[in-house]
Amino acid sequence: MKDKEKEDKEKRKAMGKILLLMGIGFAIDVTTAIIIYNFGKSSEAKTLGVKHQWKLPGGKELLSTAGLVLVTSVMTGVLTGYAEDVIFGKDKQVA
Repeated sequence: MKDKEKEDKEKRKAMGKILLLMGIGFAIDVTTAIIIYNFGKSSEAKTLGVKHQWKLPGGKELLSTAGLVLVTSVMTGVLTGYAEDVIFGKDKQVA
């Protein structure tokens, strides 16, 4: 029984690490997307000869940006898992 509890605790700890890394990656990717958004808006404003002030995209635009980041993050995770299976085999060990 102790082995099962220990195994469950290790699985929860591993899942916690995965969720932490995913959350940090998501936050960094959303921040990157907002920076790129502002560079685009700045370039557009420069072309039009007006001043641009950096800001967060509006509600719908921010949600669509976050959604796009979420989709690409999930795709990255799936493709990484597939690549690990192909390269290291399906019996890989989690660190």
